[in-house]
Amino acid sequence: MKGRCDDAGTKGRCVDTGMEGCRVDTGMKGRCDDAGTKGRCVDTGMEGCRDDAGTKDRRDDAGMLRHLWRFRSYGRPHLGTLVLGVLLRIGELIADLAAPWPLALVIDNVLKGRTSGPLVWLTGIVGDSPLAMLSVAAVALLLITLASGAFDYLGDRVMNSAGERITAEIRTDVFAHMQRLPMSYHDRQAAGELTSRVAIDTSRIQDALVDLFSTLLPGLLALTGYAIVILSVDWRLGLIAIGGAPLILITAARYTRLTRQTERRQRAAEGHLAAFVTESLQGIRTIHAFGRQDLHDAHFASSNSSTLDAGLRSVELRARFTPLLEAAAAVATAALLWTGGLGVVNHWWTVGLLVVVTSYLKDMIKPMRSMSRLSITFPQGAASAERVAAILDQPPPPPTSRRRLPDRATGRIDLHDITLDYGRGPVLNHFDLTVHPGEHIALLGPNGSGKSTVLSLIAGLYPPTRGHLLLDGLPLTDIPAIWLHRQIAVVLQDTFLFSGTIADNIRYARPDAGPHEVARAAEAALVTEFTERLPDGLGTRLADRGAGLSGGQRQRVGIARALLADAPVVLLDEPTTGLDNAAEELVVRALGRLVESRTAIMTTHRPALTRLATRTIHLHDGTRRIWHSPTPTPTPARRESARATRRTA
Repeated sequence: MKGRCDDAGTKGRCVDTGMEGCRVDTGMKGRCDDAGTKGRCVDTGMEGCRDDAGTKDRRDDAGMLRHLWRFRSYGRPHLGTLVLGVLLRIGELIADLAAPWPLALVIDNVLKGRTSGPLVWLTGIVGDSPLAMLSVAAVALLLITLASGAFDYLGDRVMNSAGERITAEIRTDVFAHMQRLPMSYHDRQAAGELTSRVAIDTSRIQDALVDLFSTLLPGLLALTGYAIVILSVDWRLGLIAIGGAPLILITAARYTRLTRQTERRQRAAEGHLAAFVTESLQGIRTIHAFGRQDLHDAHFASSNSSTLDAGLRSVELRARFTPLLEAAAAVATAALLWTGGLGVVNHWWTVGLLVVVTSYLKDMIKPMRSMSRLSITFPQGAASAERVAAILDQPPPPPTSRRRLPDRATGRIDLHDITLDYGRGPVLNHFDLTVHPGEHIALLGPNGSGKSTVLSLIAGLYPPTRGHLLLDGLPLTDIPAIWLHRQIAVVLQDTFLFSGTIADNIRYARPDAGPHEVARAAEAALVTEFTERLPDGLGTRLADRGAGLSGGQRQRVGIARALLADAPVVLLDEPTTGLDNAAEELVVRALGRLVESRTAIMTTHRPALTRLATRTIHLHDGTRRIWHSPTPTPTPARRESARATRRTA
């Protein structure tokens, strides 16, 4: 459909969310996703922009190569292996060049009984008897075939091994970089989309990079070798054979432009589908609780239909491409056969020579066919490289100073004139708070008043939009993240447990902790109160996200994790929400041991947890933050107030 915009006519919707700077549904007019529509607007920032199709194709070609070229550094450590693979391909080429000559020897010197031709020199070695010539041809054919097969096997093994190692390194770097990106980036991305890029797109980059060495370079060498040999055998037959190459290359170039756009759309659709599946699996309890499988079935069907449409378009192009390529090759072969046969009739050359040249043309079409299929592999790799590069192009957190820091902070926290804006308006506005070492602060207030936001700032999950946040008088922006996270332990409202044993989840806070340290932390957090009833105790393996444990049990594992970290600052974000009275009592007892002799800041609505606080802070929209003691008679001299306004959660 000419001019059709993606997503049912939504104007300006960016089709590939993997492209850096891509805005979804921003209202920018003019970007239609139709690979065949000329003058397609490419979101250059000017409404109604028009672009010449030829210029766009050349720019896309350069862009495709640029995205793949940026991953060249991963191939440098394996350059020796890749060069060895190319040399093995050259060995295979030499064997293939020699393959038709034993047949020519049989035709010209055995069946025709001649003693002339390019192989006449063999008669001086083995004699001119037909039996000797036949034996030589048979042995030579066998040795050549074995050599070609050996070179092919070794070349494939060397190339693909290097490709797997390159992919593993790219995947490792992408995952490591992605983990260290700020939370603001992850808030904008779907987990399934990022998973698709790490798991699938890196493999397609591998295919493109390996094909560069295993298909493109050997293919160019093969074409050059075949052309030189054919021309040296007979320049007239050589010109006829080589004359079909431009037709094949033009066909391949045409489909390169078509498949490039198709692959981009297909990868974007697959990414959206993976994101939806991941989200649905993460919320499978909610789906079952409300019985809304039908709603998710409908959403999946819609996303799957888009993926299917893009996949069918890609299949159509691939199916159409192969017969057209074969037809172009058949034209060249037919021209050579007619002219070559005419030459044999007129005694311009021998039948054996025509067989050799025809075989060379057939073999020359193989690398041309393989290289032309790069018009599918390279756009796939380029589209995936573009999506992976969008992750790597995200700037990492700025480097911090290298000042010497103590092993353990005292726990003083200062927030001065803090404003935080997630992009939807200020969440905190001119917020001030000072927490002294050893204090236990409870942040109270209605939902959406900014309590959890304060904890996120102190934990270093988000930088403040304006203002200064200090730990022991040091700005958090000057503190290395690894040191900061060793000083702060966090117990969230819903403790996330990873797959593995209960002991592994406790040891997550300090991987080098020994079994006795883990056991002491588990006992202090009252984890052993329920693990003693399990057959494997702390060695009990947990299902995904700790399924099988109650909410209170998961919270106690999280508290044990924080105890093992032994951080001077503890942040508690609604740790008893959703627990019954008995479970809450156990969790509060464990929390009492956790916050002892530590600076603690907690958000809660529960009176049982508030009793652990030495000071409470009330946050309200447009109201004052008021301190008061949990004791019945707070001292007026210690009363303080300050503004803490916010607009939206």
